[in-house]
Amino acid sequence: MTQLYAHQSDAIERAKKQNLALFHSCGTGKTLTMLKLIEYYKSTGIGPALVVCPKSIIEPAWINDATQFTPDLKIVSLRGKSIADRRIQLAKTADIYVVNFDLFRIDYERIIYRKFDILIVDESSKMKDQKTQITRALLSLAGIGFWKSKYKTNIIIPCRYVLSGTPSPNNEMGYWSQVKMVTGKGNQGFCDNFYSFRGQYFNLIDVGNNQKIPKFRKYMADQFNAAMKPFCSVARKEDVLDLPPQTFEIRKIELSPDERRAYNTFKKDLVLRYKDLTIVGSTILTEIMKLRQLTSSFAYTDTGIMQTGKSKLNELDDLLEEIGDSQVLIWANFREEIRVIKELLGEQCAILSGAANDDEKKDAIIGFQNGKYKYLVSNPQSGAHGLSFVNCRYMIYFSLNYSYELDKQSAERIHRIGQHHNSTYYYLIAEKTIDETIYKVLQRKAELSTSILNFLKNKD
Repeated sequence: MTQLYAHQSDAIERAKKQNLALFHSCGTGKTLTMLKLIEYYKSTGIGPALVVCPKSIIEPAWINDATQFTPDLKIVSLRGKSIADRRIQLAKTADIYVVNFDLFRIDYERIIYRKFDILIVDESSKMKDQKTQITRALLSLAGIGFWKSKYKTNIIIPCRYVLSGTPSPNNEMGYWSQVKMVTGKGNQGFCDNFYSFRGQYFNLIDVGNNQKIPKFRKYMADQFNAAMKPFCSVARKEDVLDLPPQTFEIRKIELSPDERRAYNTFKKDLVLRYKDLTIVGSTILTEIMKLRQLTSSFAYTDTGIMQTGKSKLNELDDLLEEIGDSQVLIWANFREEIRVIKELLGEQCAILSGAANDDEKKDAIIGFQNGKYKYLVSNPQSGAHGLSFVNCRYMIYFSLNYSYELDKQSAERIHRIGQHHNSTYYYLIAEKTIDETIYKVLQRKAELSTSILNFLKNKD
């Protein structure tokens, strides 16, 4: 019998009595907690359960964990290449049906008329924006409707749970939809109407160009937290688990003269064009992406790919030689980065990216977990959520992503329940480049908008 930690047992006991948001840190065993809850519900005649989660964790997290820890629960995936395949899966008799977010939205009507008693939204930060179709589809099952939404139903799933280690990484506004998923209608916790909620806790700041952005009223933090508390179970990894320590190390890279020349030329152009900016918009972030590419010695152009050198790739090669015979998980954000790393490492390297098909992704994940591959190269969007690589103790960030959520989630892939050795993280940072600014943002030393503007204005 699997021994549960105290925070897991406490969450299960609360979840038996009420719908609940499990805001437990990554790696604290949220999947197992929910599997044990579903096992309890089955013993009382309640079920089946619908799990909506990222595609990348259906098999390695939910199906594998159910097979290992709750073998008496029958679990099926609702994924399939055709509607006919998905209908066959949905028609099967099971205790748990797992579907990824996009297919839940696409197959919404077929799925909800299967009649579920339990709904679990895993990695619920996916629904932090109330405007998205997936958020509106999910909230309809809690009785929360939206004007002109195409997702309307009288079917309410009674037992509802959301799971996330990073529920609202950008601002407090993302909590509304996740709390309402749990509470349903009735203005519990927060107002049922999103705009009433926003008006209560946020000021709208005019930033020009007929744009306004919401800013949380910090003096209302205590009231805000008190409104959520009755519906949330919070467990921080450092409080509930005794895991080996983490070590973080920056490896500074000096760009070659050619690399520096290309980088400085593009940056100078950006500074000239955006020197009077007072707020960062999507256009400038798109152009900043070119600077991020140039720190890795390449850039996408209208005619193809421009290569400027190999400084960061050479540093990666040297670092892997220092690490020696251990497995290493490497994060890279661009396809060209993944291509050159794969070219360097050869057959001992597996790739996990959006360009891979399902069989390739499965082989990469399981192959790395069982030691078939020495290296796994992944972009954060494909591998940062839900996967467990406790077989690995080394992680390298070849490049960085602005997203604090993806940074946090990716780091937890090797530091979680089941880890028995120290976890070491290396950041490859090109000196005097946008790399340093992004790293600062991820360490929460500055806000993204302020940091980017200061960077363009040559301020620290």
